[in-house]
Amino acid sequence: MNKIVKSRIIHKSAQHLYEMWTTKQGLNTFFSIDNDIEIKLNGKYEIYFSQDETMNQRGSEGCKVIDYAPNKMLSFTWNVPPTLISLRQSNAQTMVVITFESNGGQTLINLTNSGYLDSTEWHEALQYFDKAWDYVLDNLVRVCL
Repeated sequence: MNKIVKSRIIHKSAQHLYEMWTTKQGLNTFFSIDNDIEIKLNGKYEIYFSQDETMNQRGSEGCKVIDYAPNKMLSFTWNVPPTLISLRQSNAQTMVVITFESNGGQTLINLTNSGYLDSTEWHEALQYFDKAWDYVLDNLVRVCL
C-alpha cells in the first residue's frame, strides 16, 4: 500500500466543503492555526500547525496547488512531518487529491494521499498520515455538525 484513501459523508453542500478546504477561514476551523493558500495552479498550499516553530517546521511549507475544479476537486502537494528529518530536508512530497460528490443535502468527500516510496522513512510517513488524515476529516465532520 503506497497510498492512503479516506472517505466521509458530510451533511453539507459540496460548495460549502470545497470552501472549507480552499479558504483561509475554512481551513482554520478544522485543520490549521494559520495558513497561506492561493487557489490557482502552482499557488501556495501551506498549512501551519504551529506558530512557535521556525519556518520549514510549522507545517506544509513549500506545498503547492496542483489542480482544482470549484466544488468538485482539489489537489496539492504534501510534505512529510518535520520529525522525518532526512525526508523533510530532501523536500520529499506526496500528492493529495480531494473530491467532493454531492448527493442531495450531503456530500461524499474522498481523500487520496499518494506517492509514498518504499523505504523505512517513507513507511513511517505513510503510517503517520494514515492516522492524521482520519483526525483531519473527523475534525471537518465535527465542525460541520
